[in-house]
Amino acid sequence: MKLLKLAAVLTLPLLGACSDYHYKNYQGDWAPEKLHPVDLSNNAPDAVLVYFDTWRERELGVPFHRLVLAVEVDGQPLPGAGRRSILDVSGEQALKLTPGKHSLRWCNVSMNALGTGGAFCNKGADDVDFKAGQRYVVTYRLTASTKGIGPVGPNYSTEYRTYSSIRNLDTQEVIFPLPGEEE
Repeated sequence: MKLLKLAAVLTLPLLGACSDYHYKNYQGDWAPEKLHPVDLSNNAPDAVLVYFDTWRERELGVPFHRLVLAVEVDGQPLPGAGRRSILDVSGEQALKLTPGKHSLRWCNVSMNALGTGGAFCNKGADDVDFKAGQRYVVTYRLTASTKGIGPVGPNYSTEYRTYSSIRNLDTQEVIFPLPGEEE
């Protein structure tokens, strides 16, 4: 009985740590006021703020951190940003840009506390018109479809897809993709 109690006491802190899982040192929960945007606007007074979404959730009890990381602006890679391997992705969670049209590239990332996951990189939008002084968020949704014949096993595969969007946080208008367009 003492051994069972000891196992329970040692397991509880591990479960608590898993529920607070976040990938690398990236912010785990949506709180734009806590992000420090990379200033690419030369400190313009009417700069545009572009946030890249982050959230945590559980699937079948496993904690996941899902986030979007900016890797390129107007054809220029961000320093240190990009995908080095399936489990090693880096980028920025917030940018400060000059108003006007910009092209952005990002990675949609999904990592979990078990040390597995992945990222869909080279997602992006070209010539998006960002209005002066406005705030935007780049986000995505993830879908999974399982296909196969017969009992679950080697004849089954799961296909994951991501659908990205850019929304104006001040007006709630979706500016990418435009109505009728698909990513």
